Amino acid sequence: MLKKMLPVSMLFLLLLPNVILAAPASSPAQPTTRPIQVNINGAFISSDSSPFIQSGRTMIPIRTLASLGLHYSWDGIRHTVTITNSSNDQFEMTQGQSIAYKNGEPVQMDSEANNYNGRIMVPAKFVSEAFGYSVYYEKIREIIFIQSRNFTPDTQAIHSADLKQARLAAISLPVRYSFKPGTSVQSDQSHYYSYAFASKDATRYAYSNGEITTVVEIAGTTATAIWQASEADIPGYPATTFGGVQPAYISDLFQDSFSYNKGVYSGYHTLSDGTVTTFKFPGLSYTELIRAIPE
Repeated sequence: MLKKMLPVSMLFLLLLPNVILAAPASSPAQPTTRPIQVNINGAFISSDSSPFIQSGRTMIPIRTLASLGLHYSWDGIRHTVTITNSSNDQFEMTQGQSIAYKNGEPVQMDSEANNYNGRIMVPAKFVSEAFGYSVYYEKIREIIFIQSRNFTPDTQAIHSADLKQARLAAISLPVRYSFKPGTSVQSDQSHYYSYAFASKDATRYAYSNGEITTVVEIAGTTATAIWQASEADIPGYPATTFGGVQPAYISDLFQDSFSYNKGVYSGYHTLSDGTVTTFKFPGLSYTELIRAIPE
């Protein structure tokens, strides 16, 4: 059942156009790693240059900072980027240097800004926290969540009668967990994921990367991983548990499944008589996964 309802699916590359900068010959190549998604204040942000982790630091395209309400400018002669917030605080970073300047005062960064394939990437945690934003990296789905101090999730959206809105709000919550999540053995070139919900429900879902299934429950505005297990034992239910306890309702979570596989979004819906209908939908947006299920 699990194999049928959760096909292996390929994690898409984010596609919003980005700032293209002339890269000097000394520019390092962007590491080949699994793409990281960015969620800012409850909304998924797209970029044609995917964030990545380097030496334990998450690097994000400078364009992403605009979604934080920050403004930036690039000095191509000095290879320096200047970031300004609404209070006119300025943060200046020079390509390849670990010393930055905030309002003219030197600050030691944990990673320098750099030019990767013509796009300036900056350390997300350092820059975000320098301007008062919190940063949380969720390992389970490989999403970096950046939130302003006054941001609170929309409770009404999460529990909305509009199923599409509620499910989108649900997957926009960072997943917390009390156990060490399992590690995928897929190569860095393999980017797979699938979401599955119980019918007419947005408060519980199963997330799969093709190797590991994580069951998530939402209470209020908090999403918690309650069970995570390997999918190696398909077609039976997974036996290798990484954390938590398998819920009794596990089979109910595969009524509505949303997947991405090799550039194609697919949906699976189980009718009341047990018939499974499959449908495809267009678009190259993470939110396209969460749509109204056809009757």
